[in-house]
Amino acid sequence: MASAVDIRIRATHLAKWRRAQGLTQRELARRLDVSQNYIPAMEGGSRDPGPEMRAKLMASLGVGFFDLFEVVLVGVADDELHLVPAAGTPVASGGMRTAVRGMQTANQPMTAASINPRGPSG
Repeated sequence: MASAVDIRIRATHLAKWRRAQGLTQRELARRLDVSQNYIPAMEGGSRDPGPEMRAKLMASLGVGFFDLFEVVLVGVADDELHLVPAAGTPVASGGMRTAVRGMQTANQPMTAASINPRGPSG
């Protein structure tokens, strides 16, 4: 039986963009109307922002999805598979659907077989 695959969207680059705009964690928390503790939790990877928070973060910082976030498939062959946009793929304006079609793993192109949760061994 194939194991479950979880999709995690981590705010991997949040601290970099926050600092680039001269914001403290407290200032960003106020801007987003969240607890001050939530910002370092997202930046440290212990909390993953939900869809509404991801939208707020992108709008607040004026950046695109892949500028802030990393998509990680957890449970793929008992490991993590980090997805990155393929070179030359427009992701900021096309939304998640375009971004998913244009993704590849860090080392190999993504194919239908590579995203099948059951994998080739079925």
